[in-house]
Amino acid sequence: KTTKKEYRTEEQFNDIAENVLNGNWRDAAKQCVEYGFFANDLRKFNERLELFSDIYDIAELAEMAQKLR
Repeated sequence: KTTKKEYRTEEQFNDIAENVLNGNWRDAAKQCVEYGFFANDLRKFNERLELFSDIYDIAELAEMAQKLR
């Protein structure tokens, strides 16, 4: 039995934020692509979880992910 892959979960957002906070921007951008996160998704999750203190970090991350796409 194959399991359906989940996209844009809270756990995935936490992984992305942790990578950014640890300075692993490239890995975080790759995860955004892999997990299907776009700028609006990152913003919405952050409004609820508040893991990014600087909104510009989200903008930078979204732009890096877009370049990978």
